Amino acid sequence: MTSSVRVIKNAVAARRHAKAKTRARYAVAPRAAAQTVFVGDIGGTNARLQVWTADPTDPSSATMTFEKVYGTSGHPTFESVITDLFADAGVDAGSVSAACFAVAGPVADDRCQMTNISWIIDGAALQKSFEISSVKVINDFAAVGYGVLDLKPDEMVTLNQGTAKSPTGPIAVLGPGTGLGEAMLFHNGSSYDVVPSEGSHADFAPRGETQRALQAFCEATLGECEIEQVCCGSGIQRIYDFLRIHRGQETKPDLDPAGVTDAALDGTCELCVEAVDVFLQILGAEAGNLALKCLATGGVYVAGGIPPRLMKVIGEGGELKAAFLREECRYKDVRAGYPLHIILNDKIGLAGAKVYAMRQLR
Repeated sequence: MTSSVRVIKNAVAARRHAKAKTRARYAVAPRAAAQTVFVGDIGGTNARLQVWTADPTDPSSATMTFEKVYGTSGHPTFESVITDLFADAGVDAGSVSAACFAVAGPVADDRCQMTNISWIIDGAALQKSFEISSVKVINDFAAVGYGVLDLKPDEMVTLNQGTAKSPTGPIAVLGPGTGLGEAMLFHNGSSYDVVPSEGSHADFAPRGETQRALQAFCEATLGECEIEQVCCGSGIQRIYDFLRIHRGQETKPDLDPAGVTDAALDGTCELCVEAVDVFLQILGAEAGNLALKCLATGGVYVAGGIPPRLMKVIGEGGELKAAFLREECRYKDVRAGYPLHIILNDKIGLAGAKVYAMRQLR
């Protein structure tokens, strides 16, 4: 080959190489393949499960492809539920990238021995058995905390706008249902982390004569008075039973929590109306106390199954908001600065499990 031909060929090759580098520099990266995610909210009676697909680089692109509620009584183990989920959702074994299960019970090292049924939910075992890349098991109220990060405006009612709102400020979450759950969220610089709490087992701090008498009633009948014992479903019934004695109306009928709230909502029983008012006062006070403890400039969110049911009574705030703000308190301006919201989304636990699962894709 002559030297001139060699020079030309080298020049052409160099030009092609330069063009290839330019194309590579400006080429659009291919979109990541959608990945499959399992999420669940597991209680003693039902296991609520969903299947989502998402681009791991864009969690907001997540699309739910399947949802079903499985009764726990029909499944001897949680593994049998997951087996059914794979079949029902038409998902192939080994194709799930991440899973997060929120469980009603104590969780340690991605493992929960459920208290109301004999199931053991073990993340490492599930990961191995079903070839899932990452399986996380979290407490059900921790999931509620993460669910706050996925809330839409129409999924909550704001009772207090707040004057000290911060997009990265601490967040307080509490929720009365079968029990009382409490958690706090703190920003780590890029996202929020949920810090679980056993604050519901702290002592009840009564306000006024009626609540102090309620505390004495609980101590006499239970040996103690935790905030949870007067701020959950059975707490509403306990307040009603106390008021029957305190108001000299022992002849009033025995009622379960639903009976008390029904009678309060339709106004057929003044004692039930008072019981619900006292309950909301206690809930509002605890929300305010929790906000003060973590400086909740990111907002205070009230979850649980009871508050949405009582929105007719709560209205624009009522007893709950008044107790939260506590106008007579010398720190009333601080309290007023914290936003206060009622969560209406009854699938907030599933939403939180999804948020946590999507993080495993990154």
